[in-house]
Amino acid sequence: MTSPLKIGIRQLVEFCCRSGDLGFEGGPSASALEGLRTHQKIQKRYHKEAIAEHRLKLTFEIDGTSIELGGRIDLLFDQESPPRVEEIKTIYSLMNSFSERYDEPHWAQVKCYAAGYAIEQNIDRVVTSLNYVNLFNQQEYRQTKTFEREELETFLHEILQQYLNWYRLVEAQRRQTLTSASSLEFPHQDFRPHQHYFAAQVYRNIQRQGQLMVEAPTGSGKTISTLFPSVKAIGEDIIDQIVYLSAKTSGQNQAVVAVENMVDQGLEISYLVIQAKAKACPCNNNDAEINMDGKCLRCIGFFDRLGEAREVLIKQKHLGNKTIQSTADEYQLCPFELSLQMLPWADIIIADLNYVFDPMVQLSYFKTDSKRKLLLIDELHNLVDRARGMYSAVISRQQIKQATARDNNANVVRALNGVNRALDKQLREQEEEQTVSDDADLSFTRAIRRFSEKLNLDIFGDKKISAETLEFAKAVYRYQAIHNLYGDHHKTISIKPLKQRQIKLLCLNAFEYLREIYPLFDSVCGFSATLTPDSYFLPALGFEAPTQALRLESCFPTERLQVSTCSFVDTRYQQREAYIDQICATIHRCYQARPGNYLVFFSSYYFMQQVYERFLKHYKALPTMLQTRDSNDEQRREFIDEFVADKKTLGFVIMGGIFAEGIDYQGESLIGAIVVGVGLPQASDEQKLIEQDFQRLGLNGFDHAYRFPGLTRVQQSAGRVIRSENDRGIVILLDRRFQHIAYRQHYPAHWQPQHCETIDSLEQSLLEFWQD
Repeated sequence: MTSPLKIGIRQLVEFCCRSGDLGFEGGPSASALEGLRTHQKIQKRYHKEAIAEHRLKLTFEIDGTSIELGGRIDLLFDQESPPRVEEIKTIYSLMNSFSERYDEPHWAQVKCYAAGYAIEQNIDRVVTSLNYVNLFNQQEYRQTKTFEREELETFLHEILQQYLNWYRLVEAQRRQTLTSASSLEFPHQDFRPHQHYFAAQVYRNIQRQGQLMVEAPTGSGKTISTLFPSVKAIGEDIIDQIVYLSAKTSGQNQAVVAVENMVDQGLEISYLVIQAKAKACPCNNNDAEINMDGKCLRCIGFFDRLGEAREVLIKQKHLGNKTIQSTADEYQLCPFELSLQMLPWADIIIADLNYVFDPMVQLSYFKTDSKRKLLLIDELHNLVDRARGMYSAVISRQQIKQATARDNNANVVRALNGVNRALDKQLREQEEEQTVSDDADLSFTRAIRRFSEKLNLDIFGDKKISAETLEFAKAVYRYQAIHNLYGDHHKTISIKPLKQRQIKLLCLNAFEYLREIYPLFDSVCGFSATLTPDSYFLPALGFEAPTQALRLESCFPTERLQVSTCSFVDTRYQQREAYIDQICATIHRCYQARPGNYLVFFSSYYFMQQVYERFLKHYKALPTMLQTRDSNDEQRREFIDEFVADKKTLGFVIMGGIFAEGIDYQGESLIGAIVVGVGLPQASDEQKLIEQDFQRLGLNGFDHAYRFPGLTRVQQSAGRVIRSENDRGIVILLDRRFQHIAYRQHYPAHWQPQHCETIDSLEQSLLEFWQD
């Protein structure tokens, strides 16, 4: 017997009931916790008059297909005559910013609930109400309409028929995916050592709906080792969808390559790459895309043109950036928003971390869709710092000054000046630069609330608003959202000097927020080459028991990599300038032992510049390249292309930067990494607060705030050297601290470091290594 088609009312409405223009979709969305708390607060407010979360479950038979429709009514006022069905919507705006276009899907949703209730209770008339609740001030804005049962039933059956037609197309492709995934063979000739075990553990974790953290050395094939068993799980109908996240575009590209390799082996599957809105949308760089009112032409009538484009894309299956862009051009649609419309229909979603974890840009799809989703997180170590940034916010005088200087809208300028005065007032009340109380000053909070309510979210749809004002508006909304989420692991930082004047809501540790997101997925697997020690990463990432931590050995022979620790250099802040000549000489000796491509890694631009200038003074004949602080994507590509092509270049780069992670330097494109210093985060008041927060948790504050993050950067940099079984190279660790047990006990198992007390002993060991 065929299983019935199960669909929620919200999902049905989102697909079938939107028309006209695309509204603003890029502002702050309520987090799952915020929305839940506000719903519960409003439901409690009316607990004597209404039933909260009244469950609906109805079955329909349409064209031989059984459909189960479900949902929950937020508030049911069943004692009123006729009964009233209410839907609660949490918002970051005032009601005067909403148009009928904005309301349309919300009315459709409450009409579906009303239809279901009328059928369930066999009544002829139902009152419906939409209750918009402003998250900033908890005020309610209610609208009501009355409908006859016949009208409601007709409306519901029409959209069910529309959805059924689409479902049959999707289901036909789904059957092909299940069949091909079930019979799929591993896309490479053989598994590397430990790779089969890795893939098996990922598959078992999916089966048990668990959480898994895997440390696997660079070059061990982490991308295919996670995606292949995940696709097999789709083939066995254990999961419905894979969500693959990576902090860098290079990691996302590797995921696409891995999927395409499986497609070449006969896999019939769809994938979708979510490109950042700033890069995807033509209106960001082309004034011809904007009308006289400052609206993007591709957003006008978006939903009227969406249906055809959606059908084209569902048939193309492989939805990379170019495919999305070309289809968006053909139908004159916003590429970014078009990609979001395809989220429910792709078997694999490839995106940045922020679309799942950042409370300001988290896609609501991940909170509301009922599919059995698997979350794969590439380069998991990045999430610790990224999450801190996601749950922090800052308002600065510099932001306000830039926006005021570029905007000639009188209303905007007045609102900006109001925020600036409130900022100045709060900071004048501080005797000196310091950490202030956990609650932000009320007058400042009220000022930015007035700014946001005065301008409303429509500011983001007006392309004539200056980029500086737009960025400041985003900062304001983030500040308000984080203020609402403010918890025990936040501190309010007040910086007083005029040019740096700012207030910052600093998230010291985001593990509690990450912990709330993982349950949105049936199972979670995060992986990286640097997740040591797990006693640091497991709690910092919000993983709880019984999360499994797995550490794999290197799949390459250890004799192909030489790791040398050099105690004749001291890069501590007070001592490092005295060792610059020694560092330069060491770099030169390494290069002379065997000329080739080397990357020299530093933890700061300032010190890297000092060493680089001194090196050019002594060894100007050697080919060198220097990473610049503000390089764009094109300049970074040029750097890599030139570096790889030359084969005998010394590249001076930053630990933890674009050239230290996520890039495969295979073969002769990189034969050595020279790591200058232990990579500690720069000492600052903020870092000190993070250290203190770890100490309050009963942990070693210095280790968790400085040593372990630094060691992660070092290992990521070193991991660039050996990327395949044919690679051979060296890693030079330049700092006496690398010999301390506090570091050595956490080195990867495949490192067999040699201690070199002098530059001569280092040179001799390198000559012997390359001769072998």
